[in-house]
Amino acid sequence: MKKFVIAFLCLLLVGCGNTSVEESTPKEEPTAEILEEEATDNTADDANIQADTPAPEDGEHELESGVDLSSVLDITGCDTFTQIVDRVLEPGMGYTNEPVGDTDALIVCSGAYDNLDGNMAAIDSTFYVYGDDGPMCLGAVYSVGTAYPIAINDGIIYVGIGHGTAAYTIKNNELVELEAAWVEYDTDGNETYYYSQNGGEAEVVDNTEKLDEIDEKYYSGKILNFDVIQ
Repeated sequence: MKKFVIAFLCLLLVGCGNTSVEESTPKEEPTAEILEEEATDNTADDANIQADTPAPEDGEHELESGVDLSSVLDITGCDTFTQIVDRVLEPGMGYTNEPVGDTDALIVCSGAYDNLDGNMAAIDSTFYVYGDDGPMCLGAVYSVGTAYPIAINDGIIYVGIGHGTAAYTIKNNELVELEAAWVEYDTDGNETYYYSQNGGEAEVVDNTEKLDEIDEKYYSGKILNFDVIQ
């Protein structure tokens, strides 16, 4: 698990452009034969990834990044959020407490990055709330990349999706999608605008009005700031 978290953090740091690598010994330049072999391997890997990743249907938005910790962390025996933080979370993971929807939530990320505005931000967030038998996990939301850190505004969580924004909240101890709006482009560059409510089927809309409204709430919100486990 620690290897997984470390690997994920490395990817985040590379995405942010903050990584600096120093080598103590000179590195030999790769030969043309090695470069050709690596290029062939990378092409094959990319083809396998594309083959294994189904493209979203028209009118469906895709959450492209992040980690769902609900299947990774075992909170058995934890009676409080504090016990989850102290006993279960591993170095590199982050946590914060926020009122989301109609309840207080412990929000956990697999890794955080310096957003250069005073926040340790994240692109994945797994949500824990108190149920009848103690803490329970509701699931996770993701953002498409570090340029769109997860934010909160008036108890609603906002994430960047492919060419759009989605909003989530918690109702009756369920994590639900309130609304989402995005744009899709065809091969000629023509735009189609979509909007969905309450996790329902997306509808084609005439313009970017809905997307602009959700974006305004996202950008006027607060970036989630995570305390990172050392």
